[in-house]
Formats: sequence, structure tokens, C-alpha cells
Amino acid sequence: MKKVSLLSGAVAMLLMLSSCGSGTIYPQNEGGGKAVKDVVLKHFDPEKQVQELQIKAKDELYGDLGEVTVVYWEGDKQMEQVYDADKGLGEPKETFASKNNMKAQMEKTKTIAIKDFNLEPIPNNVGEAVGLIPEGYENYALNEYVFSFDKDGKAKQYFKINATKKGEGKSQNGRMVSTNYYEFKFTLPEGGKITAVEN
Repeated sequence: MKKVSLLSGAVAMLLMLSSCGSGTIYPQNEGGGKAVKDVVLKHFDPEKQVQELQIKAKDELYGDLGEVTVVYWEGDKQMEQVYDADKGLGEPKETFASKNNMKAQMEKTKTIAIKDFNLEPIPNNVGEAVGLIPEGYENYALNEYVFSFDKDGKAKQYFKINATKKGEGKSQNGRMVSTNYYEFKFTLPEGGKITAVEN
């Protein structure tokens, strides 16, 4: 668990809260995994072979879908392409690790077609992980979910849930609002069970 403080302007907070419309996707909610899969299949080539699929929230404490990134190889270059919920699908680009020849961060592993990633269990996995969080926390929000493969080609999942501590309120200094939140990280190996990761 890692404690983090979030500072935000009061006006920006109001705009964000009022912008939640019917098209907003919350991957951790019932049907959220299927909704993310629909977005992925609509914007990416379903047959494209990738080694990693990352889902990130727009904000640390609200859990609404912000972006989906796929990581794949073109020859010796590790590439990524990002779908942003606000801006749409970006152009493919070489990853930072590939550009800077950081071999340890860009190991070639197993790849599968984008259509074969099973995203539908995300809400169930998040629900199970929330049960592993110690008592005294609330307002659970999925911040990040990553599907990838280890060096032996076995599927693995990593995800991060942010939560607030019960009784800890927001503090305001002028127009800035500060909220403490706590990060809880989890892994799910192929054929295994969800386990908490110590920071």
C-alpha cells in the first residue's frame, strides 16, 4: 500500500464531476470488462498480435476509462498504440524503452491477437481484490489493469486499486483541494489466484 496525495483545483473537480455522461465506461463495474472489450475491438485491429494490453483510468479516484494501450513488435522495435477516451486512437509509436535501447524493459514474450484478451472478468477480479484490502478503506477505484506474459509465455495480470481511508476528509487551501488516497496492487498469474503485492 502506498499513500499518495491528490491536489486538484475546485473548478476542475466540478467540471470533471459534471462531465460524467451515459457514455462513460467504468471497467470495475458490472459489464465494464465487456464494455472495454467493445471499445478495444472497435478501435484496434482485432487480429493484431500484441504482447501487452494496458487499461488506465482518467483519474486516480473515479475509475472511468481513460486510455487503452497495446504493446507489440515491428521487427526489432517495440511499438505502442494508445486509444484515449477523449482523443480517440493515436498513431503507433516506438516505446520509450525501445527508443533508448533499454533491453531489460523490452523482452520479447508471447503474443496473442487483441480479440483473444479476456477482459470480461475485470469486475469480478476487482471485487475479489477489494476483499483483500484491510478494513478502514472506502471509495475503491480501479486505476490500472495490465494483461501481459512472463518470459515463459504464461499469461499474467497486474492491477492497481486506489482507495481513500475512512475518516480522512479532503482539505482545502484556497481553490486547491487535497485528497489522500492509497494504492493497493495485485497480481493474477495464469491459473493462479489474486494476491496482494507489497510496496
